[in-house]
Amino acid sequence: MGYLYLLCVALMFSFGGTCVKLISPFFGPAYITFFRFAVGVLFLLLLKTVKRQPFSQDFFAGARLVLGWILFGAVAKWAAYLTENYALSHGPSYGNIVTQPAQTVFLTLSSVFLFREKLPPRKLFCIFLCMTGVLCISWNGRSLEAFFQENILLTGLFIFSGFCAGCHVLSQKMIADRMDIIDSNLSIFAVSGILAFVPLVPGMAGGDLSGIRPDFGCVAGILVFGFITGIGFYLNAQAIL
Repeated sequence: MGYLYLLCVALMFSFGGTCVKLISPFFGPAYITFFRFAVGVLFLLLLKTVKRQPFSQDFFAGARLVLGWILFGAVAKWAAYLTENYALSHGPSYGNIVTQPAQTVFLTLSSVFLFREKLPPRKLFCIFLCMTGVLCISWNGRSLEAFFQENILLTGLFIFSGFCAGCHVLSQKMIADRMDIIDSNLSIFAVSGILAFVPLVPGMAGGDLSGIRPDFGCVAGILVFGFITGIGFYLNAQAIL
C-alpha cells in the first residue's frame, strides 16, 4: 500500500504547477501559499470528520512535547511553498518537477549525517542521477548562456524548496511516534498558515484585495491545491511511516 500511496501522491502533486498558473493571474505567491495551507487544513478537518476521529483529550499535551519539531516543520513548509509558488508563478508550470528529487537528496544526506546511516555506492550513484536529472530538466535544451541568465534563479528556488520540504518530512518522522498522522499534519499546517497570513495583513488592510474577481478556474485551483496539500501529505505520511 505504501507504493500505491506514493503513486497517488506523485499524481496529485503533478497538478501543482497547473493550479498555480490558474491562481496567479489574480493572487501573488504569498496569497497562494496562504490559501494552500488554509484550504489544506479544512480538508484535513473534513478527513477527521469522515473518519469519525475526534481530537484526543491529550492533543495539546502531546503537541507541547513535540512543539519544537512542529515549529521546525511549519517554518520549513512555509518557506518551501513560498519559494515554490514564486518560482511557478514566474516560470514554467512543470518547473517544480525538480523539487521532489531535491527533497530525496536532502533526506538521504540527512539520514547519513544526522542518523549515521551508511551511504553505499548505489545510493551515491542514485543521488548523482537525481542531480543530473534536475539539471537536465531545468536546462530544457537552452543554451548555457540562457540557462544561467534566465533559469538558474528559478532552479535554485525549486531546489531550495525541495530542501525545505525535506525538513518538513524529517519533522513528520520525528513526530510520528507521539502524534496521530492527521493531527501532526494539522498542527504543522495550521502554524504554517498563521506564518503565511501575518505578512499579508498590511497589504490586505491597504486594499490589496479590492477589485479582485477570481474566475471559476482560480477558485477551482485554490480548492484543488488545498486538497493536494492536506490529503496529499496525509497519504505521503502514511507511505513513509
